[in-house]
Amino acid sequence: MRKLCWWLWLSWAMLTGVQAEPLVVKVGVYPFLPFSDGSRGLTHELVQELNSFQNEYRFETVPTSANRRYRDLADGSYSHIFFENIKWGWSPEQVEASKVYLKGDGEVFVARAQRGRGQEYFHKLTDKSLMVVLGYHYAFADFEAEPALLRKRFTITFSSDNAVILRNLLAGRGDVGVLTKSYLGRYLAEQPQDRARLLVSEHMDQTYAHTALVAKGARPSAPELSKLLGQMEAAGVLQRLWAAYGMSP
Repeated sequence: MRKLCWWLWLSWAMLTGVQAEPLVVKVGVYPFLPFSDGSRGLTHELVQELNSFQNEYRFETVPTSANRRYRDLADGSYSHIFFENIKWGWSPEQVEASKVYLKGDGEVFVARAQRGRGQEYFHKLTDKSLMVVLGYHYAFADFEAEPALLRKRFTITFSSDNAVILRNLLAGRGDVGVLTKSYLGRYLAEQPQDRARLLVSEHMDQTYAHTALVAKGARPSAPELSKLLGQMEAAGVLQRLWAAYGMSP
């Protein structure tokens, strides 16, 4: 009924020349540096670019958390979420995925640099104390995110975001942190004195293939959003945005 009313209004507006109000689209955002620190980051800038590029929709961010994002989408707090992957605990019955619009970033293993310690340090993780973000899905753990199950397999502690993990790692509170590569790169660009203190794995835990996820029945649908993002890519908007964060598609 709601969708029918919308289309009737849109048809009337087109016939009468009245400008229809844009449809508000709620976008879930959780702390996931450099994509969001809660109020700033790549996701927030992407939302701004989406609103500048077209006037059919007005995208608005809604705060959630990595662990709570599934429940918040299910109860309608938001309908769209960017920089996601359906294999990160999502049900195909609940959401549909857009086309992949960004590749190349991912997660790396990071330890404190010590004399004689090299890449072989990362070959075995079960004898290390690991630090990860609560609610994230990691390839080394077969994308399992349930804390109780992870504690059975690893010596592991959970943090709220990448920044907390890196701070604890530098303070010696764990052996290996799993960090988003783009976040680590931006941190070291701002804090180059810490580069010599860290050993970064040459292999990645996973390489991201970012999509947007859309609640079934929501607008714009995943295909519609894919088309919109494709238009923004063709116009050079997305490339400028990725470049500002040191990423490439």
